[in-house]
Amino acid sequence: MRRTTALAALLTTALTPLTLPTPASAAPATYADDFNGDGYRDLAVGMPEKTIDGHKRAGAVLVTFGSSGGLTSKKVYVTQNSAGVPGSAETEDLFGSDLSSADLDGDGYADLLVSSEAESIGDLSARGSVTVLWGGATPFRSGTELPAALSYDDQFFGNDTAVGDFVGDDSPDIVVADNTSLWLYEGGFGRTSVPTPTEVHTRGNNSIGIAQLAVGNFDGDGKDELAVTGQAATVIYTAGKASAPTADDFYNRQSLGGGTKVAAGDLNGDGRDDLVIGHPNPRLYNNGLNDPSGNSGYVMVHYGAADRAGGLATQRHTYHQGTSGIPGGNESDDEFGAALSIGDVTGDGRAELAIGVPYESLNGALRGGDVLLLRGASGGLTTTGATRFSQDTAGVPGASENNDVFGSQLRLADFDKNGRADLAVSAPYENPYNNAGSGAVWQLHGTGSGLTASGSEVLGPADYGLARGSGLGTALNH
Repeated sequence: MRRTTALAALLTTALTPLTLPTPASAAPATYADDFNGDGYRDLAVGMPEKTIDGHKRAGAVLVTFGSSGGLTSKKVYVTQNSAGVPGSAETEDLFGSDLSSADLDGDGYADLLVSSEAESIGDLSARGSVTVLWGGATPFRSGTELPAALSYDDQFFGNDTAVGDFVGDDSPDIVVADNTSLWLYEGGFGRTSVPTPTEVHTRGNNSIGIAQLAVGNFDGDGKDELAVTGQAATVIYTAGKASAPTADDFYNRQSLGGGTKVAAGDLNGDGRDDLVIGHPNPRLYNNGLNDPSGNSGYVMVHYGAADRAGGLATQRHTYHQGTSGIPGGNESDDEFGAALSIGDVTGDGRAELAIGVPYESLNGALRGGDVLLLRGASGGLTTTGATRFSQDTAGVPGASENNDVFGSQLRLADFDKNGRADLAVSAPYENPYNNAGSGAVWQLHGTGSGLTASGSEVLGPADYGLARGSGLGTALNH
């Protein structure tokens, strides 16, 4: 159980300087996930339960690079024992439990935020940590650990992270969630220094609990909002409408229905991001709303609105496996909505929504798992042309087996730079070995009519020179 204990003393910042200075004239990276600066988007894959040098669940991260053909087996592999990375691999660190990315220092290379949410520091159990791995032509040769303003047992600092321009100064800011709070690091990142964190202001209940984060420009003003979802509610934080907002003005301004997963993107092409909230386990987590899915799971969509304090319309559009036009049917504990990703698969300017259903049973395979793709349209998300993909889909490598949980993690991004988002989907318990999943990541390509299984590929531990039982795909960067 995650619990809060008394606050401890401030910890000092752990910094690892880069061997070479950052060029002052460099332009920011075009893509927030192009870590080696070659013009192609890359995919970071977390393996937080991987054993490192005998330390169980110490964790590791692998980045697989994009190319004209999409994702490849070319990779960079990092642990806390890698040269230049702060800390050391220890039992139960869970390095790679959460991943997010942006060009924090503006040098033209995307940087990777890696959480170790259960890392113990000193005599503090599960305090957690977040490390910035700096991008470059050969990325991740150095890293910087973010300072934590407060430290206590079971803090789980880095439970989730998000990057956006929250105060509208054209500089990336970081928000880190822990067991009870949100921490804002406002701009000005460098390889030898990072900003001091400040606690995000809240009105009403100051405790957010374990939360998931998403970033979007919901009201279309060019400044990002932060969506924070927990069991009871989803809260939207924004710096408001002032011409020169500051971090002091960044607080919660809107409350919507709760869930445990969240994603943002422009589903209707109106220039404002929309918000999708996943509630995959209504039986376990009660958000106070009527469950239309019979404990199968559902998602809720709120569209961007310029006239709302938090930037989102309050009308809730709900989708589940009993919704007309969605293939399949509601079955208890399918975990519909356990993973969400938004991206423009067809290249028409309106993003699609990928929904993971990892506990779906298929052809006798218990929890084999699959993925649903819903199309974006000018009127918003539509079930017309809805498609589902699993390892039993013709053209998709493999076959559904018990407890593969295909669809556990999703990432829609244009890895081959053809103007259409491709889907990376993981099954972290594929091919178990020594009571652990070996894992794998599949790639389905985007076309003008949606995702296609034709030409899809799978990359497993052997393709990356990893041992079986690595849990490849337990986390993907967002």
